[in-house]
Amino acid sequence: MIDPELEKEVRDRRAELVSSLVQWGAENLRDFPWRSGRSPYKVLVAEVILRRTTATAAARVYDEITQRYPDVLALSQANTCDLEVLLLSVGYYKRRALILKEAAALVVAEYGGEIPDTQEALLRIPQVGPYTAGAILCLGFGIPAAMVDSNVLRIISRLFCNSLPNQAYQTVLEVAEAVIPKEGCDLFNLAMLDLGALVCRYDRPRHDLCPLISVCDTVVDHLFTKT
Repeated sequence: MIDPELEKEVRDRRAELVSSLVQWGAENLRDFPWRSGRSPYKVLVAEVILRRTTATAAARVYDEITQRYPDVLALSQANTCDLEVLLLSVGYYKRRALILKEAAALVVAEYGGEIPDTQEALLRIPQVGPYTAGAILCLGFGIPAAMVDSNVLRIISRLFCNSLPNQAYQTVLEVAEAVIPKEGCDLFNLAMLDLGALVCRYDRPRHDLCPLISVCDTVVDHLFTKT
């Protein structure tokens, strides 16, 4: 449950935060192959490929994997060695192949080959945690769900640094769930990810380019200190 002071801050800033971020996202989202023609299955595959590697590396193999294995059933029946060869260039190829195969096998066995559309069911899939489940729900099904990775954790921690009781993952997740819009949730979440990568960076955040400058505790404190 969100701290009362934090809840008020989130409620007061939510409309402007959402509007500003969505507008920025519409003009600045990065272009990756997994962001077009999305489906729950393709989102799952993309998220596994993207773990512990760069988007550039993931882009080299994503299309070939989703074309060769176009659905869960095909992936569950993939030859493990063939899958490992496709994943070789992104690293941890044996582990990634195992994760993809195990996930596909469970979806076929327990969900009839259809990716489920509830967080509870998604979390039963091997190696699917809250972030991947949120990505599948939001980007695959269009269901409002938070996607809290290190970028989003950093953004929310900075936005509400003066009222966050702590920066624990669960606390930030509750804030993310409170601000996500019902309409355009996919654009909102993708904009959050890209804002963290391009503007609200871990090192040397670009305050002058931030669309959330008017609702961010950290930026306000930064500007106040400078004056």
